[in-house]
Amino acid sequence: MNDHSPNLDILRSLAVSFVVLSHVLLDKSLAHIGIYHSQTLGTLGVMIFFVHTCLVLMRSLERQESASTRRSLALPFLTARFFRIYPLSVFVVLVLATIGGPDPHQHLTPLMFVSNIFLVQNLTGSASITPVLWSLPFEVQMYLFLPALYLWSRASARHAWRWVLALWCEFVLLVGVFWWVGVNFDLIKFFPCFLPGVLAYCLRTMRRRWSAGILFAYVGANAILYPLLVGLGASATVLSWGICLGLGALIPMCVDVKSMWLRTVASVVARYSYGIYLVHLSVLDVVFHRLSGVPSALAWLLFIGGVAVLSYLTYHMIEKPGIGFGHMLIGRITTFRRRSAQNIRRAESDVHRT
Repeated sequence: MNDHSPNLDILRSLAVSFVVLSHVLLDKSLAHIGIYHSQTLGTLGVMIFFVHTCLVLMRSLERQESASTRRSLALPFLTARFFRIYPLSVFVVLVLATIGGPDPHQHLTPLMFVSNIFLVQNLTGSASITPVLWSLPFEVQMYLFLPALYLWSRASARHAWRWVLALWCEFVLLVGVFWWVGVNFDLIKFFPCFLPGVLAYCLRTMRRRWSAGILFAYVGANAILYPLLVGLGASATVLSWGICLGLGALIPMCVDVKSMWLRTVASVVARYSYGIYLVHLSVLDVVFHRLSGVPSALAWLLFIGGVAVLSYLTYHMIEKPGIGFGHMLIGRITTFRRRSAQNIRRAESDVHRT
């Protein structure tokens, strides 16, 4: 697997596109198109994000390990993720708390505000100030387990994928048991969606034999079948487990896409995808509701242009500086630890000499 994969950029671009499209359809009262449950298309986008993020972060942990030690792996990783996720999410929460979120009937309580700031809505039972924030608490909490999963996969070497697959089965079974006995399983129901990203990392050394078209055909097929099956009454959560497992198995099997224009477009969309994800719903609300008198063609131009401009500005003014500050802080932590270790060794050496 290359350090930078165009296939992963395309997957991330498709994921954010599915989320945006699902909200546009909902806004236009097209949450259901016949038996096609179009809102599930947004859920599919989030599930792709879960698999993609886990794989990318496992590779990030591999790079961090080569630059430090296993003992100091968790702190730099969590520091980097904190400054990657929180600056922009906190900014969005503060802005929406000031001007009001997409739901005009939503009452912002102190608990709701604090929960959204720290991304713990799923722990406090609070509503998200904007619906797109619902997935971030699960992602942030997943970060806590990734360093251990990485070290475990490295220790298991070539058998790691089998252990990850067994762990996936155990979590599926555990959720089923919790459901059977009536225990709340919300905190663990997405583990079978995250673990396929770890599986993809464990399979990274396998020979790539299949065309990238197979990977994207799989995603496209699920974009059609997943909402249809949910519309027919199937469980979106249970279906997502199998979809994510298939995606995690396919990613390392497919060669990178060759088209340069597709690589370029996907790279740009992927870079700004976090901003697109967080701001598009607010832009949709402003353009199509708060400016309801605007002609339709102009409204669509304002929506597309507004999302593009805001995601660009938030990336360069908030997201990228936050990432840079996190890397700077990690560098200082690493330097401090190395100097401390050197001082301890010198002190021990002086003691032995005396």
